[in-house]
Amino acid sequence: MTLSIIKYRILRITIAIAMLFCLWNCNKEKTSLKIANEDKKQLSVIGNMINEDIERADLLIEELLQKAETNNDLLLKANVYLKRGVLLTKKGEFINARDTLISGVNMIKDIKDLPLKNLFLLRIGNVYALDDESDIAMNYYTKVYEDASTKNNKKEIFLAHANMAKIMRNAKRFDEALAIYKQSYKQRKLLNIQPKNVARVLMGIGGTFLKMQEPDSALYYSRKGFKLSESINDKSGKSFFQHDFGVAYYLKKDYSRALQHLDTAKTYITYLKNDERLSETLFNIGRCYYKLQEYDTAIDQFNQVNTIIKQAEKLNSKGFDPIYLEDMYDLLSKCYLAKQDVVKSTMYETKRDQISRVKNKENNEIARAMHESDFNINNEFIQTVLAANKQTLSRYQGILIIIGIICLASIYFLFHYKNEAKKNKEIFEKLVQSQEKKEKENQERSKPKEIVITDSKVEAVLKRLEKLEEQNYFLESSCSLANMAKKTKTNTTYLTQILKQYKEKTFYQYLNELRINYTIDRLNTDHQFRKYAIKHIALEVGYKSPESFTKHFKKAAGINPSYYIKELEKRLENKV
Repeated sequence: MTLSIIKYRILRITIAIAMLFCLWNCNKEKTSLKIANEDKKQLSVIGNMINEDIERADLLIEELLQKAETNNDLLLKANVYLKRGVLLTKKGEFINARDTLISGVNMIKDIKDLPLKNLFLLRIGNVYALDDESDIAMNYYTKVYEDASTKNNKKEIFLAHANMAKIMRNAKRFDEALAIYKQSYKQRKLLNIQPKNVARVLMGIGGTFLKMQEPDSALYYSRKGFKLSESINDKSGKSFFQHDFGVAYYLKKDYSRALQHLDTAKTYITYLKNDERLSETLFNIGRCYYKLQEYDTAIDQFNQVNTIIKQAEKLNSKGFDPIYLEDMYDLLSKCYLAKQDVVKSTMYETKRDQISRVKNKENNEIARAMHESDFNINNEFIQTVLAANKQTLSRYQGILIIIGIICLASIYFLFHYKNEAKKNKEIFEKLVQSQEKKEKENQERSKPKEIVITDSKVEAVLKRLEKLEEQNYFLESSCSLANMAKKTKTNTTYLTQILKQYKEKTFYQYLNELRINYTIDRLNTDHQFRKYAIKHIALEVGYKSPESFTKHFKKAAGINPSYYIKELEKRLENKV
């Protein structure tokens, strides 16, 4: 074997060893960016423990942090810092929480494409939001949104959206907040969002409807969220929904039922040691007692809230400044006025006015921040569209043809829509005239027309039917031929014959006519009822689905219920 061949083989072996070393080193770097399954489980336990036993969670965090430092595990250490930031936020120690989260995100700032970074930014935003610095919070949420949009990371867009919606809700931009929450809720299955986060979105929808003074819609979404929280045994989530149930029933003026839910929420929250949520629950209990004119009990609840706020201030943190504080001082002023204690009443009235002036200034700052955020988000979309246009320049001809077809189709559908709109308008006018004529006839009619019936059994059944109509039994979703036959003390065959002979209708024609007539009458007289969503109106009048209600309404009236409500609102506004 010549010397040159030996040298060549040595060179090949050296290159192979170098390549293996590089591969080993790369794998080592990759594996160092993964968390061991055992540590993942422990992080999950800590996450659950934060909502159940905050002191135990603190101990577990300390143990896992020591392990991360001993093993020099950067990624595990960052994850522990994230959990500690969440825990400190729960405790109301906002300055410490913020410092911890910023330290955590700085640990991993040089690692590219790590989703954990945006989770840190969201949590930092949450701290600012809870610390009443919503303008700064909105900037953090916008950063996450922009980054997630660039990477097309839909889960992060979902989380950023949900947090932005909460800020908008607090700034009273309810329609925008609802639109974001509902869009997020629709995407939950597509994005495989965890049930806990879905429950929080439902909580956001319900909470927004509460702010809009729409308790029925709030209850509808909150019940869905409570059921979801129950299925995953989320005690924190259940406590929040119990609280929202209480507020909804307060708005419905059912104060006893409101107190039942709020007391249940108080029990949950006391166990979870969440003072901020407890103070809000105590405030709502207090205002229930105020409405019941139990002023001493109301004052006691409000004083407990004041005690919690003072304790938070002593912890060397900013504590928290509840958004309902202005309302609480207003109610305290009124309570003492009812007790003829003018001095204390005036004191709390002054406190209320001071908060009002500060809040107006803060709302202006939030509005400005959100305006800038809106601009940034829109700008992000514009940049994305421009980039997409450069890549698809060669396809423009096909796109133009498609646009042309769409334009022609749009023109056709526009003419068709106008014709349909004209027909619907005519049907609506006839329906309104018919309703007015019906009301006039009811006023002029002194006595109802009596039907001469010879059969005493038939007469008894018809009287029971009339009584059930007066009681609005037909609005029950359980109202069926069998159940109505039982209530009129006859059988289904006999009841069917009576309805056919004396009402000239089948049972379902009779039932649908009662329900639709009731709906039209109530829409004409009840302003609040007209605000309900179609699905809620459907449930209110006995239908199990909005599709079934819409079908029967259109069959009876000739137009869709949504169109009827819209035109009725216009007509009533013109009258005013």
